[in-house]
Amino acid sequence: MIRQSEASCDHFVSDSVLDAAAITHPPPPASLIIQTQRSELSQRSRRSKREQQKKVRYELLHAMTAEKRNDYLNQETVKKQEIQQRLKQAAAVDSSNQRIAIDLGFDSIMNDKEVRSLANQLKFCYGAIKKMPEPFQLIFCNPSERLEHFLERFGASHWHVQWRRDSTSVADHFEPDQLVYLSPDSPNVLNKIDPEKIYVVGGIVDRSRKKGATLNAALEAGVTTVRLPIQEYIPERLDHILNVNTVLDVLILSQDIDDWTRVLELALPRRKRSQVGRKAMRRRQKQQAFQASFSSAQPKNAVPHQPVEHTVELGGDVTERLEEGLPPTEELSLWLKEVA
Repeated sequence: MIRQSEASCDHFVSDSVLDAAAITHPPPPASLIIQTQRSELSQRSRRSKREQQKKVRYELLHAMTAEKRNDYLNQETVKKQEIQQRLKQAAAVDSSNQRIAIDLGFDSIMNDKEVRSLANQLKFCYGAIKKMPEPFQLIFCNPSERLEHFLERFGASHWHVQWRRDSTSVADHFEPDQLVYLSPDSPNVLNKIDPEKIYVVGGIVDRSRKKGATLNAALEAGVTTVRLPIQEYIPERLDHILNVNTVLDVLILSQDIDDWTRVLELALPRRKRSQVGRKAMRRRQKQQAFQASFSSAQPKNAVPHQPVEHTVELGGDVTERLEEGLPPTEELSLWLKEVA
């Protein structure tokens, strides 16, 4: 009887402890679980892609004779050395290459995830200039310790870029009249890159962007501002916020292609060429696929379906926003009210 009582008591205490632990440490929210799962899937996808690339390279080398394999590897080594030499020359203080500065002074308005994303974008920037016959001179201005910590995953300390630290403004490192700040909020339009100027790109990710952050930073420093001519050449696109590496891609292409429409078509991701978001684009593609399959299944003599006419009117707050000239960024379905 005593043992049974002790066992019951132990069982009661264990349940109480578990209940208390559940209250003290509640399970993570579903959004965090989904986010973690997506991150793991993305990592697995990248790992699988790298493994596939290694496999293709191994099979390519294995199919060669020993002599051809040695020649191939030697050519690879020479090509890498040439790239490193070009990057080293571009990063030199006395270099005449086009200078692009990245303003990394927005750390205080970004969380860890956003800073990590920025580090990833800077990695893509460096990868882009490595492919240039005359690489841009990249200048990283005022990086935080947190950002440099994330950059070390990519070996950034070995990159051939200029680092400008210990300041709060890009203008502290250069003469203000040398600088041109690229800001999506600028009233001025970039027509052509001036090789004598230093173009500044705001190092801030979309998710943490505050209205006018880059424009205010430029105005406070007394720096001229311009924006990419997206409104002029892709007017259907309402959102003009781009990743840092996408802005750099636009600048790189504009060096060789004297056609802004073509440059933007090549540089901007497909979803960035219109106001339609990812979800809306996927819905549209599904609808088009369904309509195509439905049409092919219809008999030739079938009477075509006559659509019912509807009147669509905008909500009052939407009309006010359109009168103010503000770009609608929310889902269109939230703004439209359908009346039979």
